[in-house]
Amino acid sequence: MEKSAEELDAEGEYDMDEEDFAWLEMVNEKRVSDGQTSVSPDAFELLMDRLEKESFLESRSQGPSQSAIDEDAFCCVCLDDECLNSNVILFCDICNLAVHQECYGVPYIPEGQWLCRCCLQSPARPVDCMLCPNKGGAFKQTSDGHWAHVVCAIWIPEVCFANTVFLEPVEGVENIPPARWKLTCYICKQKGRGASIQCHKANCYTAFHVTCAQRAGLFMKIDPVRETNVNGTTFSVKKTAFCEAHSPPGTVRKGGRPGGVCGSGSSHSHGEEEEEDE
Repeated sequence: MEKSAEELDAEGEYDMDEEDFAWLEMVNEKRVSDGQTSVSPDAFELLMDRLEKESFLESRSQGPSQSAIDEDAFCCVCLDDECLNSNVILFCDICNLAVHQECYGVPYIPEGQWLCRCCLQSPARPVDCMLCPNKGGAFKQTSDGHWAHVVCAIWIPEVCFANTVFLEPVEGVENIPPARWKLTCYICKQKGRGASIQCHKANCYTAFHVTCAQRAGLFMKIDPVRETNVNGTTFSVKKTAFCEAHSPPGTVRKGGRPGGVCGSGSSHSHGEEEEEDE
């Protein structure tokens, strides 16, 4: 016998994870100490399910239709619109953020709705990237609770991901040398706002924020490198980024869709070897 719409709605789709259980346990301890009843896991899941559904419906009623966004969608991490069966472009059901599975660390296509980390963990408060001054885009949390763009974490050499499958949390920010924080981005002209990288052309020290370069359409490319020696085979990447003056002819395009690629799917290597002239 098929279930009624009311029965299906009462079941809910939200499943608690370890963080949810830990948070609920902490909240219940406070509630009990205040003389209130504790909240059961079932009640928590139902409440979260209702909140997510209401938020989703509200965002859909206020924002553009999904079909209008899908038509010309491209991943905001690698800026590529190619979509493979093994690496599809996912859309956040609240903010419509578009990202490849591999670019955002989503190894399996989720059933039902999918939310980006910002909408899941900070739905009511906008987040800022600690590595650049630009708003919007694909974020992941750092190990100390701040936020950073995924693309910034990929390109800044001292930064990496603790888990290279799920691409979180972002680590190594404390290893960024003071000199990198003091560089002035030649695109946005800001100094001391985030950490910049520099042009890879020999003897060119032009600096730019990763997201500023991406939005300006500068040449940025990630190539996989495979090396075999007596100790076995190792895999790393070679990252190449040029300022506008040294980008190969015809590769710089205004509007944030570069001729070179900012990275594409399997060629991302997160926090591994990088060749950079700084």
